Amino acid sequence: MHSSELTHDRITSPAYREIPEMTAGAAILGFLPAFRDLDSQETHLSVNLDGSLSAVHLLDSLPDHWVVERDEEGRITALKDGIIAGFMRHGRFFTRAELARLPWDG
Repeated sequence: MHSSELTHDRITSPAYREIPEMTAGAAILGFLPAFRDLDSQETHLSVNLDGSLSAVHLLDSLPDHWVVERDEEGRITALKDGIIAGFMRHGRFFTRAELARLPWDG
């Protein structure tokens, strides 16, 4: 996903999920929602406003240098190009496509 228009609703809505079962399974298996900057390889886990780990992809805690637009309440409405959503597990970032290709019945 290379869109600079990643809205809060798009990230957290069920329609955004490529494979809903994959997302539920990922959480059970320890895959944590995260984002990566494809240019710098900088990765950030998705966290709630209180700093705790989030169970879903949230834009609220991403670094300011990734943000290109906020709404009047200060919520992130657009990110710079090259920011993708994925998952972290044991220090490795997995894209959504990589996670979808993992064998889930093992």
